[in-house]
Amino acid sequence: MGHIRLGRPPATRQWREVVDFLTAGEVDIADLADAVARASDKSLKQAIKDPAFVEALWLLVKIPQAAKSGDFAAALATIGIAVPASPSITDLVAGFDAAVEAVQRRSPNTTDLSAMARSAGIAALHSLAFERVPSLWEPSREDERTTIATFASPERFGELAQRFFSNLVERHLHYYLDRELPRHIGPGRDIRSVNDLITLEGVVRRHCVETTFIMRAFAKDWLGKNAFHLGKDLSRKDAVGFAYVAFEKVRKELAIRSGNHA
Repeated sequence: MGHIRLGRPPATRQWREVVDFLTAGEVDIADLADAVARASDKSLKQAIKDPAFVEALWLLVKIPQAAKSGDFAAALATIGIAVPASPSITDLVAGFDAAVEAVQRRSPNTTDLSAMARSAGIAALHSLAFERVPSLWEPSREDERTTIATFASPERFGELAQRFFSNLVERHLHYYLDRELPRHIGPGRDIRSVNDLITLEGVVRRHCVETTFIMRAFAKDWLGKNAFHLGKDLSRKDAVGFAYVAFEKVRKELAIRSGNHA
């Protein structure tokens, strides 16, 4: 309830270009991903107006800082995340999910992008945290907390931001792709087998990772300047400003990659 749905794929020249790629018989996956990105460009730009998207991004900024506190659970509570005492990574992810969902429920201006941001944030937190925890022994809750705290550094926050935006762009591309692809799967069609579909998934994912790689340096510099040099207590408004520049960089990178493919 209260959601503004993105609705059907837009009947624009850009979306017809996507369909043309699929019906051509020989689909270049990289070009297809670029075509989908162009078709979805307008809705992606609307993300910074979505309160739940902003909340997800802001929480990713604040969670690592909270993990540096002596009382992790209490510090999380101050930013709206409810967790048990001495929370695990799983507890943290569940709390993040509930906090973003609460914003979705109480805001009339959320879109499908908020659901994508929510799942992209969950995946980024979960995957990076478990990649970084000690692997030579069973990690303790304290090991998990200190691992999360490392993402408060500009370098590690750059990794977290890139993972989040990569996940978000991938989900956004599939929002459009998944509506058309089922018509082109099967014997004698463009995507003939499960292996073809797996190849598609892999190339689209790699495309998103490469497109958002620029986020590492940008996010590192942004956090270094604002949190460390200026000593700011970063707000949701700061997150909106960060997102605006971030999306411009991603869109520019998509355009450059599209030109290279052409």
